[in-house]
Order: sequence, then C-alpha cells, then structure tokens
Amino acid sequence: MAFPRNPSDAGEPALLAERRRRARGRRARQEEAPRESVRARKEYMHQRAAWAIGTALILVIVGILAAGYYQKFYHPPRVWAGSVRDVEFTMGDLVDRIRVLQGLSGSVDLSVVPFEYLQEMLNAEILRQAAPGLGINITDEDVDEALRSRFYPEVPEGQETDPGQLEREFENNYEIYLARTGLTRDEYRVTLEEQLQLRLLYTFLGLGIEDTQEQVEIEWIRTDLNSEIDTRDVRERLNSEEFAAVADEVGMPAGFAGPGGYVGWVPHGAFPNMDELLFGDEEGDQGPLPVGSIADPVFLSEGVYIIRKVSGLEVRELDDVMRNKLNAELLEKWRNNQLKSGSNEGWLKMNFDSNLYGWVADQVSVSAPRNQPEPR
Repeated sequence: MAFPRNPSDAGEPALLAERRRRARGRRARQEEAPRESVRARKEYMHQRAAWAIGTALILVIVGILAAGYYQKFYHPPRVWAGSVRDVEFTMGDLVDRIRVLQGLSGSVDLSVVPFEYLQEMLNAEILRQAAPGLGINITDEDVDEALRSRFYPEVPEGQETDPGQLEREFENNYEIYLARTGLTRDEYRVTLEEQLQLRLLYTFLGLGIEDTQEQVEIEWIRTDLNSEIDTRDVRERLNSEEFAAVADEVGMPAGFAGPGGYVGWVPHGAFPNMDELLFGDEEGDQGPLPVGSIADPVFLSEGVYIIRKVSGLEVRELDDVMRNKLNAELLEKWRNNQLKSGSNEGWLKMNFDSNLYGWVADQVSVSAPRNQPEPR
C-alpha cells in the first residue's frame, strides 16, 4: 500500500543545504574576523605613524621659527656689546642710542656710526667712573640749568614777558625734543649729565695748555679721500703755479684753512699725524720740512693734504683756533689712553662682530624715517 508523500520530507534536503550554507558562512566569518582585525590594526598603526610624523614636522617648523625669532629678535638685544668694570651695555642699548641720533638728524651713516657709538658709550661710562677722582661732580641743579639753557625760550631785551607762558613754552620745547629722540626725561638727563662731564674734562685738560709755544707757519691744499682730484697732478702743478691759486681752485676747506689755503701758525700736537713732517723726529733722525718747501701728498683719515711750510719755528701766542684744537687733541688722547689701559688691564671689554653689526644696522634701518612725497 502506498503512503501519501509528507511535504516536510521534500523540504529536508533544502533545509540541510541551508544549514550547510549558514555553517560555511559562520566559518568564513570566523576566518575573516582575524584578517579584519589585522587590517584594522595596520590601518590604526599607519594613522598613528602619520600623526606622529605630522606632529614631528610641525614641531620642527615651530622650532625653526622659534629659533629664528630668538636669534633675530629676542637674543641680539640682550647680547652684551661692551662693559666697563661691573657696568654692561647690550646691543639693544646701542640701537637705542643710535636712534636718538637718527631722530635728531633723520639719517645716520651706518658704515661708521654703530662702532663709533659703542665707543662713545664706553667712553661716557669710563668718564662717569673716573669723574670723582678728577674732581668732576655734576649735580641735579647743574642738569636743570643745562636743560633750561637748551629749551627755555629767548626773550628779546626790553620785551615784557609772562613767566607762566615762558614755562609752558619751555615744557613744550622739551617735550618736542623727547618725542623726536624717543628718550624719557630720566634717560635724557643721564645723557645731558654725560655731556656736562665731558665738557668739564675738556676744560680740566685745557688748563695745562701753555699760552705761548713754538709754532710753524703753514698753508695746505686739502681734498677728500674719495675725491676724483688726482693729488699727484696737483702737486706737479705747484712746481709752476702759485700755491694760493691752486688751493682756491681745488682745495676743500675743513675749518682750518682760509683763502689760498692759508692755515697760519701751528703748535706741536695740534695735528699729531703731521708733527713728524712739520717738526721732525729726533729719535728717527728725520728733519722737518724745510721752510718754503712743499711736501708730497699726506694721506690721513681726514683727507689728503699737500702742505707748504711758510715760516720756521717761532715762540708765539696761541690763537683761539689752535688752543681749541690742542684741547680737543688732549681730550681724544685721554680717552684713547683709557680705552687702551682698560683693554690691557681687562676692566674694559667690547663685543662687536660682523653678525652683531648687521643686526644693529637692520634695526636702525627699520626705524629710519621714510622719504615723504612732496606736496603738489
């Protein structure tokens, strides 16, 4: 007898097939899971490495920028430029001093000013420390008097004035000056005190200058070092032409020679670099330039000189021009001796190389006034 077919029997193969498919899927997922985990870890590690490299590069860039800022802006102003015993000056101090000159004149010669001003700062401090021993004492009243002599308005004789108005003008003049230089009142008082000390030292050294001294009479033709004038040709012309005529034609006065190149009577020491030529050198067994003779061109830092001796040694009264010149030379000699002694004995030091010079020049250039267009 035949039994009817059970529908569930027909589905058994399909059910078994489905179970096997699911089992295979589970096994496949179980096998794939470790591989997915490995890939995820690799991607995670790659991301971390990328972040680490990126962070490192950013830190390097920031470090370079920070180092550049430190070297360019933070470090140089704090580098010491010079010292006198226990007093030290920085590059920032030097820039501030030069900017004062820049504020007054509008421009500075950066080829010479930085080094000259560093020396001036050292000279001023040397004198400040030496002042008590020289009997130089500048009081607050001295500074106040100097301030008023510089900024107090002049009143024409016989004119009625309002004291209050004069005081206001004095304060206004003073404030305008401070604004131009960028100095505070205290800073300017210090600068003024240094100038008064220097003036007193000048006077003190001048007390030793004798009123009468041996002198020679000279005339000269002076040209600038960078002049296009060929001094050899000028010297050749003097063999056949009048000295005064040539001097008036090509000479460039510098405060001592008058018309025709005439300088006048000159004592020993007024022009130290010319002393050997004018007065001779006994130790070197060299005689002076003969009277009436014209020397070959003499090259000095102040210019090129062709000198003619008009008269020989005579004891004469000093005129004011030569007294002041001798006084200035004594002051310069005192300062140079102090610099030399301080350097040899170790109480004076200077720190200035091409890199620091370049930084100072850059800072001064940044603050230089720009040329303004002329109004139309």
